[in-house]
Amino acid sequence: MGSSTSRGNISTFLLAIALLVILVLVGVLAELMISNGVRTGKYNNPNVATHVVRGTIYDRNGRALALEVPTTTVLVSRSSGNIETISQIISIHADSTPGDIIHTISGSSEEFVPVASGLEASDATLILADLEKSSIPSGEVIMRKDYTRTYPAAFHAAQLISETEKVFDSVLSPAPGFGESTTYGKDVYLSIDLDIQYLLDLALQQVFEIQSPDYCVGLVLDIRSGEVLADTTYPFYDLNDSSMISESQRMNRALINSITRPDVRIPEVSCVLGVTEHNQESKSVSYSTDGSYTSNLDVIADMVRFPDGNTSIVTTLPDENPRYLVFVGSVNPKFYRVSSVLDYAVNSIEQGLSAQNKL
Repeated sequence: MGSSTSRGNISTFLLAIALLVILVLVGVLAELMISNGVRTGKYNNPNVATHVVRGTIYDRNGRALALEVPTTTVLVSRSSGNIETISQIISIHADSTPGDIIHTISGSSEEFVPVASGLEASDATLILADLEKSSIPSGEVIMRKDYTRTYPAAFHAAQLISETEKVFDSVLSPAPGFGESTTYGKDVYLSIDLDIQYLLDLALQQVFEIQSPDYCVGLVLDIRSGEVLADTTYPFYDLNDSSMISESQRMNRALINSITRPDVRIPEVSCVLGVTEHNQESKSVSYSTDGSYTSNLDVIADMVRFPDGNTSIVTTLPDENPRYLVFVGSVNPKFYRVSSVLDYAVNSIEQGLSAQNKL
């Protein structure tokens, strides 16, 4: 009897649990049917940064090679009754005619139409002052703060800087962060010495003018550390106006492990000295010529490509206790295939280094 009663109690308990589960399921289904499959409740959008400021690229001495510069974009309300007056005022301080501005506004479907961009803060201030003098309501024109990428070194190390922008894109411009209005990208420090870069660029420009080759390449390495101090492919181009440049001209054209000297061994070459958080400590980045990386960060593997042309020189400077390995070469020169042209280029680099007290 006791056993039968116990089994009955267990059966009753299990039945109660089953009924409870069924009731819960029915309740959930009813709630989903009433709310059309969407649970009710308040949702708060996360606070995500509205702008990402791309990090700066520096040379080894802290001189900016690529940076974001704040600019202003002017937007005009399409429903404004003062478009002609507004267009005349903006055209005075922007690179557009009143007719161009009116045409841009009339051809847009947006409520506020961008009609001028890349303006300096002083120009924006003057536009606002002129609008106020003409009694234009403030809500009809908006000044939006933007950023534009600029390259103070212009064409110097153009190919290398361009590759850095591409390879380190996610480092320079990370995803917008949470809990902040602006996210700042990390800064990248290259091993390039801009003073030595100028010397190499000038020498390669002279080689090009004398030999008229398809292209010239040049490289200066620090023998002691393997750091790339200058890197040139000529003809170079201005990074500030590179929209019409071909992919061939963008290519960096010398390969480090093709440069051999029996008396010089550079087992590791460094192109990027470090990547920093915003105003934080630098992290070293380097790689060896066999492609094995000493850091898990992306680096520029195909930094340069050795030319397959007719003339090239690899030498060390100075002759005793050398500090630099200098390589210059030209591909398919049309005139003066003799090496004295390249010797002259190397001598000019050596003289420049001596003048800078860097020998």
